[in-house]
Amino acid sequence: MPFKPVINLRATTIAKAFILNAVVLAIIAACSIELRNYLDVRKETKGLTRFQKMGITMVGTFIIGIFVYVMARLLLGFGEGLLANPPFSKKLI
Repeated sequence: MPFKPVINLRATTIAKAFILNAVVLAIIAACSIELRNYLDVRKETKGLTRFQKMGITMVGTFIIGIFVYVMARLLLGFGEGLLANPPFSKKLI
């Protein structure tokens, strides 16, 4: 049984692949920045050093990235890498 995403936005063209990748990376970057801001403003994390916060941010960003990529795969069909059958893979848009 072939995989069917919830919303069929598979990256069958270079333009769609570029846009989908930009959206996924923007979500990961925004969540990473918010995590670091959260660590900077909470009273509970005032005692942490800069390196401890950096480590927490790195691990948190990794977990956020895995979550976003899995959700993009399930919802949008992200991650097939232009492996569509011709003629789709030869079109630019």
